[in-house]
Amino acid sequence: MGRRPRADADLAVQLAGRIADLEERIRALELRVARVTREGPRPTAEKAALEPPTPSATRCPGCLLELPHGRRGTACVWCGFVFSAVRRRASR
Repeated sequence: MGRRPRADADLAVQLAGRIADLEERIRALELRVARVTREGPRPTAEKAALEPPTPSATRCPGCLLELPHGRRGTACVWCGFVFSAVRRRASR
């Protein structure tokens, strides 16, 4: 119950093609890595675009919605969370 010689030859050709394709992809990746390494660090504008934005307004710890600007009351205007129930976060 051995394999047919023809099927083994077809399989060898397919595998050789896949290996050649993988080697080509590795060469392309190596060239990209070398190019990026030569260019150095990204400019700050691109780096800032990749970082998540910092929230500009304070958020309610209960519902995580942004609180309206102005004087903060004792409870959230959206969900009614009482702010005195939690400690105030340290300022950055």
